[in-house]
Parts: sequence; C-alpha cells; structure tokens
Amino acid sequence: MHASLAAGRSITVGLGDATLFRYSYGAALPRLTGLRTTAGAELAATVAWTPPHAEPGDAVHDTLTELSATASTATIAHHLRWAAVDEWRSLTASVSGDAWLLLFENTITNVSGRPLPLTGPSLSLRAIAAPSAARSEWQAATDPAGTLVVVDDSANLQHPPRWSAGLSPAPFGAEVVTLGTHKTIAFRYAVLTAPPGSDAPDLAARGRDALTGPLPAARDAARGHLCHGEHTRRGPLHRTRAHALPRQCESRTGGTPPLA
Repeated sequence: MHASLAAGRSITVGLGDATLFRYSYGAALPRLTGLRTTAGAELAATVAWTPPHAEPGDAVHDTLTELSATASTATIAHHLRWAAVDEWRSLTASVSGDAWLLLFENTITNVSGRPLPLTGPSLSLRAIAAPSAARSEWQAATDPAGTLVVVDDSANLQHPPRWSAGLSPAPFGAEVVTLGTHKTIAFRYAVLTAPPGSDAPDLAARGRDALTGPLPAARDAARGHLCHGEHTRRGPLHRTRAHALPRQCESRTGGTPPLA
C-alpha cells in the first residue's frame, strides 16, 4: 500500500495503481471520500465520524502523529479538537482477500467543563441506502459497485448497537449515557469494502477477527517510530486503550510524520 500527503488537507491511500480512499483530515468534518474496491470500482459512500452529542460543531486538526505504509497496510493517526471534546483518531487500512478493511479507532475526552450527555449515532456512511435496524453486531449494505459491512467492537459502549439508516451504529438511544468532565471513552469499528455480491457474514467475520486479533507482524516490524507505551495487540478497549490519548506521540508536536 502507499499513502501520499497533501499537507494540512488530505491523505490519499492506494493499493498498487488503485486509489482506495482519500481522507480529508484537515476539513471541518474529517471524512473518507472516493471509496473504491481493490479492483478500482468507486462506491457512493463517504465515511465520517462526529462526537455523539448535541451540536458537536466543527473539528480543528491539531497534530498528525502517524502516517505509515507497508506492502499490505497503511495507517493514519492524528489529534483533533471539537467544541466539547478532544479526540485522538487512527485509521488503518489493510488487504483482506479480494476486499480491504478499514480499522477505525478513536478516543474522546470531555473538555467542556461539564458532564456531556451522549446521544445518537457517531460513525456515518453517507449516501448508502441501508435501513435502520435493531441491535446487531454488524450491518451490511450493497452498492452497484460493491458491498460494505460495518462491525461494532464488542468492547464499545452499548454493544451491540442499534443502527440508524445508512450503516450508522447508534449506541446511544433511549438509554442515557453521560461522559463526565475530563473522562475519556473509546470507539472502534471495522469497515470492509468488497466487490458486489460478496458474502456479508464472511466479511463480518473478517472484521471481527481484525478487531480482536494482533496487529500484522510485518506492520509491527516496519513501524520503528512507534511511541513508547503503545500497545502492539488489539484488545478490549477498556483494558488496552483507556489511556490511549496521552500515549499517542504527545511529544511529537513538531516535525513531520514519517512517510512510507
């Protein structure tokens, strides 16, 4: 895989001659656009995440903490600020057979100075025609160009979530969940993009494996710039990532992230 940076604006990730997506990390709403299958077919979906509370406002990008790529993976990580929360976000793309998988994980810390009620969806795949659904570990949708599956991590709050229309997990509904002042929570999802007609349960199983399994050994070996204290195994959020935000390269506020 390869990742190219347009400083302050976006990062484009590709596999061979095919572009898989563009991530507009510097936008007021950071999002993935131009999603394509590994064969190059473009889907209508965009992928975005906003803090799940009323009036989250715009995001302000702070620091790009990682940009790396190997033959089979690419990782983007950065800090960003919203009106009420500080966020650390990581996106890791990897090849999974004839599909590719996006591992989305983040932490948010309440910096509003008051308890913050959490409501509604967070992750959103816009322009995807998927109906709302009752509580489920995963949800799938089809597009003329491909198949999309989103898997919710078993350690996410309110797992399994309800699903709003458009492949959007919505864990906070009738139940009132409040994020205390200066408290941090984490979210984690697997998003799989595959050719049309792909088997959705099989894709969901791959997503589940990615959420619970170790990082690829090749990526661990290649990422010599890992921050001290960063975990090298994907595990339950409440155990491995409760303090992820301060661990992520906080001393690296200046300088340029490594490019592969």
